[in-house]
Amino acid sequence: MKIIAVAALALYSLTAPAAVDLAKVGSRSITDQDVKDVLSGLPEGQRQQLNSEPEARLRVIDNIVVEEVFVQEAEKSGVASDPDFKKALERARRQLLSQRFLQKSIQPKITDAAVEKFFNANTKRYSQDEVRASHVLVKTEAEAQEIYKKAKAGEDFEVLAKKHSKDPSAAQNMGDLGYFTRSRMVPEFANAAFSLKKGEISQPVKSAFGWHVIKLVDARQGKAVKFADVKDQVRGDFQNESINELIKGLKEKNKAVVFEDKVKALRL
Repeated sequence: MKIIAVAALALYSLTAPAAVDLAKVGSRSITDQDVKDVLSGLPEGQRQQLNSEPEARLRVIDNIVVEEVFVQEAEKSGVASDPDFKKALERARRQLLSQRFLQKSIQPKITDAAVEKFFNANTKRYSQDEVRASHVLVKTEAEAQEIYKKAKAGEDFEVLAKKHSKDPSAAQNMGDLGYFTRSRMVPEFANAAFSLKKGEISQPVKSAFGWHVIKLVDARQGKAVKFADVKDQVRGDFQNESINELIKGLKEKNKAVVFEDKVKALRL
């Protein structure tokens, strides 16, 4: 067995390409493998550009040399033992761990077949149908309920928007948002607006921006959308939803809790 192992090692040493020294800083050699490692995440187009432009490759090597000079001087000066550096290093470690775990958990799921399946299950989201709606945006549900009652009682919706809406544009557009597709609005707002009939006013709707009361002004049908036309958008949406589902599941699994009252009282 030892003879086989030695023979295999000898064979590997004969066939493995030797690293090429491209630069040197003190006793530290910078090799072609170092450069490949640095550029491992580079898009193919930029990689081709580097292969065709010697000056660009020289700039890359110079950047690596400068980094190595800084690293060597920092190590000599004891920066690595500085408490602030250790904290920053730990924070960077945690961020990298999170990113790598996310990539490992999500990327295998984002296949072409899965993306197309997501599209077929959410065709309304990518519809080019449009509605024209007006809204009044306020901070609390109680305020929204009051606006809703006044609007249902027949008060002029535009006047209500101009007088009460926290939307900065309301003073000029009287709450009129013009025509828009589902994808232009946050899901809560879009779902409510597209569920209304012409002239109908919604119950208060909560979004990340506050509380909305929505009035549908008009609706018009758009052209049919094919998967190929929105594939990149669908892929992004599917990836985001997959991430959100993963986060939700992990929070439940690890019994994550946020003490909101203490957070609200916190002063940074």
